[in-house]
Amino acid sequence: MHRKRVLTGISMAFIIVMSFLFLPLNILTPVVSIVVSLSAWEFLRLRFTSEISVLISLILFFCLIYLSFGIGFKLTIISSGLLFWLLLSFLIIGFPHNKSILQNNYFWLISAFFMHIPFWTSIFLIISYEGNFMKGFGLSIDSRNTLVLLISVSAVMDILAYYGGKKYGKNKFLSNVSPNKTLEGFLIGIFGTPLVILPILAIFTEFSFLKVLFLLFFVLLFSALGDATASLFKRVVGVKDSSKLIPGHGGILDRIDSHLAAAPCFVVMVYLLGGSA
Repeated sequence: MHRKRVLTGISMAFIIVMSFLFLPLNILTPVVSIVVSLSAWEFLRLRFTSEISVLISLILFFCLIYLSFGIGFKLTIISSGLLFWLLLSFLIIGFPHNKSILQNNYFWLISAFFMHIPFWTSIFLIISYEGNFMKGFGLSIDSRNTLVLLISVSAVMDILAYYGGKKYGKNKFLSNVSPNKTLEGFLIGIFGTPLVILPILAIFTEFSFLKVLFLLFFVLLFSALGDATASLFKRVVGVKDSSKLIPGHGGILDRIDSHLAAAPCFVVMVYLLGGSA
């Protein structure tokens, strides 16, 4: 299982990076929309019947494909999503005393949309941005590579936290929602990720060290929040994985949960720090 997990993870990372770098936008749009819709379907079927989950996911898919928003409305959606993630952080802390709220069908449905639509909007705000999205950070990278950077931050965090926790983890962290998470794994992910990302960035371009470090810190916190939130909802219904679509990894939601929260945070922080206008 460990070998399968590693091989599947490497294969997925290669496919994602190649897709972001080379797929034309008219192909990338439906591909990402399918992935987001499948994640939403997995989330919904934890609570609703398969028929209802498929119907809502199809509606979401066609909305993502055909709706086009201006940049101001996109930022409103993304900021709303970020605020919703902050709300979910309080629910994580209060679990299981707030279980009745999390079991509410309307709240579950609202959560599905606020977890997925701001993520999709963040991806396409970046890729459709005219100019250098990261210019305020001194980074000379195009939109495609900005997406690779965004996904890489959460991916490295996940890897370091997982393996660091398995090797050095002793103290439980958020055990009310995920008994396998450890404080050591969380800290290794938070502090180890910049040690991986920053030297690689330095090879290819100059950048404002403090601004990028500040950006990474908040994105990493929300990356951990996304992972913990997925664990929270799965804990409510008593399952380990959102599905079995990906060998050794569970479902798509299990793989992109940290990215769902990290992407809106990334976009909002770039704007707050003056990276885009």
